[in-house]
Amino acid sequence: MKRLEKLAEAAASALLRCESVRVISHNDADGIASAGLICIALKRAGIPFHATLVKRLDESVLDMVEPPVVFCDMGSGKPDLISSLDGDVFVFDHHRPVGELDCIHVNPHLVGVDGAFELSASGAVYSVVRQMGDNVDLAGLALVGALGDRQMMIGANRVILDEAVDASVVETRQGLKMEDGPLDLVLEMSLDPLLDITGDLGKVREFLDEVGVHGDLPHLEGKDLSRIATALVLKILMQNSFAADSVVGETLRLRKEIVENAFEFMWILNSCGKTGETGLGLSLCMRDGRVLDEGRKLTADYKREILSEIVLFQERLQETEHIRYAIMDDIESTGIVAGLGMRYLYTDRPIIILNRTKDLVKVSARGNRFLILHGLDLSIALKKAAESVGGGGGGHNVASGAAVPPGREEEFIRCVDQIVAGQLKLRS
Repeated sequence: MKRLEKLAEAAASALLRCESVRVISHNDADGIASAGLICIALKRAGIPFHATLVKRLDESVLDMVEPPVVFCDMGSGKPDLISSLDGDVFVFDHHRPVGELDCIHVNPHLVGVDGAFELSASGAVYSVVRQMGDNVDLAGLALVGALGDRQMMIGANRVILDEAVDASVVETRQGLKMEDGPLDLVLEMSLDPLLDITGDLGKVREFLDEVGVHGDLPHLEGKDLSRIATALVLKILMQNSFAADSVVGETLRLRKEIVENAFEFMWILNSCGKTGETGLGLSLCMRDGRVLDEGRKLTADYKREILSEIVLFQERLQETEHIRYAIMDDIESTGIVAGLGMRYLYTDRPIIILNRTKDLVKVSARGNRFLILHGLDLSIALKKAAESVGGGGGGHNVASGAAVPPGREEEFIRCVDQIVAGQLKLRS
């Protein structure tokens, strides 16, 4: 963390000398939270900014920017694109770096911190904004971004959380790691954890009657909290999932944000990104409460769409000896569906979802810590396999993406399968 602070200190000093700043960030929860962090810090410093959230960094993005420019949650893997910009360029990212960047670069991997598990892009950005002024009250946003990338509160994330708690910015308590509201309605729309009763209010109420617990979250406590937590953990174990940590444990209450429940805030930001309402998400990060009701309605609609895509994914699921995969047609949430499938439905092999759109096949892949410990690296697997069929890819060892030409899907899958087989065999 001391080495990361040195990188952040240099970045903050350079940013504060800029007369204006262009901000480009990824459009998922981590990226939106990152943009919110840097935009608030720039606003407080009196520096004009213009922010845009995008799906990916490519030539079309560079065509619309002029330095000074900050890239959040992207850039570390695109040295050629970044080096083509002439002027002050800042990259605040957590993806594994590729090559050398000739710019100010803040990335946990550069200082020996695991960017896949222990610090997200919003955490890297927070390390910078801490050096730009009295911005400790923004720590909650960094933690929301980490939750959005399925990271744990360990390592560098734990350092941020401890600082936030000490500053009374975040309060931690033991409870159900779910959104607030009537328990039956919360479980009906629960995607993380994904339960075998999710989406069926009748089955949810039968389950709660059997358990003998009713009420509202987060107000359950004592025997009621213990009883429902135990019942949910057992239900997940019976689904052959070992993600019980997603049900009960340390919950985060954000004392400075307009959405107090960190898990709800994460879902709202993800929903805004996936539905193209990134401006709404950024406004919430910048503490504009006027759009909160709109954000909550959008999230409810988005969750219903994900539920329908999960059903379709299960219908189309295929498997080889080393991976599971599904070929879908123009769905919206490949990454989330793959992630939920990996955590709660099929945990013993990586999941690959190929999403065929009009002129491109977009790929999302997910693994888990157990598979990573046995040698899996989806970043390498997807990069090599995609390049072998004329596409491109990369990301984290546990979560990665790619884009491949239409008609090359089966060839791509065969290549991924061979690479993953080699990775797991070498480690075993």
